[in-house]
Amino acid sequence: MHKKIYLLLLFSTLLVSCKKEILSSSENLLYAKKGADAGIYDQQGRYVLLRGVNYNVFGDYWQANPSVPTTKTYEENDLKLMAQYGINCIRLIFSWSQLEPQRGQYNSTYIQQLSNFIETAAKYKIYVLLDMHQDAFSKHIFTPNNESCENPLNGWDGAPLWAIYTDNQPTCMSSSGGVGGRESSPAVIHAWQNFWDNKNDIQDACIQAWKELVKHTAKYWNVVGYDLLNEPSLGYKPINEESYKLGKFYRKAINAIRLSEQDAKAYKHIIFFEMSVTWNGQGIPFIPSPDFTEEENIVFAPHHYFESISNLLTIEQGLDLLYGLSKLYETTTFIGEFGFFGNPTSDVNKYKRFAKKEDANFTSSTWWQWAQAPGDPHAISWDGLQYDNTSLHLIEVDKYGNFTGNKNELYLNVISRSRPDAIFGKPIHLISNPDNGTMELQAKTANSGITTLWIPDRFGEPIISGNKIQLQKLEKVEGGYLAEIGVNGRYLIQVNF
Repeated sequence: MHKKIYLLLLFSTLLVSCKKEILSSSENLLYAKKGADAGIYDQQGRYVLLRGVNYNVFGDYWQANPSVPTTKTYEENDLKLMAQYGINCIRLIFSWSQLEPQRGQYNSTYIQQLSNFIETAAKYKIYVLLDMHQDAFSKHIFTPNNESCENPLNGWDGAPLWAIYTDNQPTCMSSSGGVGGRESSPAVIHAWQNFWDNKNDIQDACIQAWKELVKHTAKYWNVVGYDLLNEPSLGYKPINEESYKLGKFYRKAINAIRLSEQDAKAYKHIIFFEMSVTWNGQGIPFIPSPDFTEEENIVFAPHHYFESISNLLTIEQGLDLLYGLSKLYETTTFIGEFGFFGNPTSDVNKYKRFAKKEDANFTSSTWWQWAQAPGDPHAISWDGLQYDNTSLHLIEVDKYGNFTGNKNELYLNVISRSRPDAIFGKPIHLISNPDNGTMELQAKTANSGITTLWIPDRFGEPIISGNKIQLQKLEKVEGGYLAEIGVNGRYLIQVNF
């Protein structure tokens, strides 16, 4: 059964001084490798694990109720709190509609906000993955009050108004709720088709918007890379044709980004790319051809919602599927989105299973999401009348977009479990227990080097032992410990309390 599903998805599917410091921290730059040693690496050649969250405070969303904000209010305290839980990567959502509200006119204030955020994240040693986010193509496609619908469509986020061509199709969804529902709107399907067909050069304009943003952000050491397009949907033409166009878009965007980096005299960032989320409004994901690009510095970044939104596969089977797809591209796997949205008391066991599997495969990931406001399109009714007073993801936000002080400690304790940040040599084995803080890492190297660890402090001061290792530094930081361990040969690191 698992093999059949695999085949179905495969084939159907700061001050000037601060700024100088930010720009000169070249030892922290990351890059990706393909092939037998596929992974994300730092400038010392160490295998890096990124464990983080999605953060949407700069997203431009449809607002059903003017008095209920769609996002949490931005505050630096979010980053401080993330760092206390060992989070070292943020998938930062930005919206094309805000970046280029008028064709050819880029929002310099918005770009500066994103740049300021990147600089602030650097203070906390947090990497930023810039994600051109969209859902159901745009916030401007939604069911108006005068359109009769059994399943009216919420607006979402993505393209600016000038880039939308719906061919006057109705907005009503063929089914209610979920990704399949919102993508089933004929207006959304036609908007996507016109994007893939590059009507009036709107796809080229999107790529130019990427170039503009890269020009201003490529200088930062902590920009880990660029996620080209969140959960793209395919139009209504034959699926093989649509898949080819997806790969062509990715190739064009990569080439444009590389030119922009070159013009900015900056290094090449990692390119993150995804599979499509649907085709023709149906729940059929599809991937671009494995030869869509010759670029080496790339990572396959699918999303995982098995046993969460979809029950098609188990958590473990879903991850195995995504690992298998990554092998087609010879890249590592970065889970750009995953999450569990039921009662944390019971769902935390699902998260622990996910964590165990990603540890065993040395996978990087970003949880969906740090905070979700009650006015987010995921949470509010089409008429704007039904919404919760608070919304809890990793932290809780009230209906005014403010942090209530409540935290989802059950999930935060899993994401903050002990882990290697940078592994010197070839990783072999990793297991980490979020319930007691223990961790075991095995790796091998022909040379001497330094492996670094993050360890939470909620269990006390760690005891680090093993074979062919020497603890060189144990630094207490807010929320945990950072360990530097000298290693050589085939080594073993154990963390206990």
